[in-house]
Amino acid sequence: MLATTTPAAAATPAAASTVPMLGYAVMDCDHVDSVALLQAACEAPAGELRAPFAAFAKHLREHFARENALMTQHGFFALHCHTEEHARVLTVVATMEADLAEGKENRARLYVTEHFPDWFHTHLATMDRVTADFLAQAEG
Repeated sequence: MLATTTPAAAATPAAASTVPMLGYAVMDCDHVDSVALLQAACEAPAGELRAPFAAFAKHLREHFARENALMTQHGFFALHCHTEEHARVLTVVATMEADLAEGKENRARLYVTEHFPDWFHTHLATMDRVTADFLAQAEG
């Protein structure tokens, strides 16, 4: 899935081993938590995905809000592009939550096992890498 560059200090060993560290603590912690919650959703037995997916979705909303606030606070040059990507993902997540509320698990399970991990890997390696570097430099 995701390769590690450095372990996070507060991370669980399994989660830390799958997340590339960007060197910006707030983002790194959120990413480790995202992967841990994603893993819990992936491991949910058939018919029991709703609760772990809800925890994952709640975390993503909070994670993206923190990141969006930091980018806004520091005048990140690609703010609109990055926040629009977060909004797009949250729209998909809300659709999966609606499916799960109706007892439909197939699309949400495919999302957590295949689609989100692929997106997350690319997002961390591109948008989040640039954002973390910018924020670290902005905070000096």
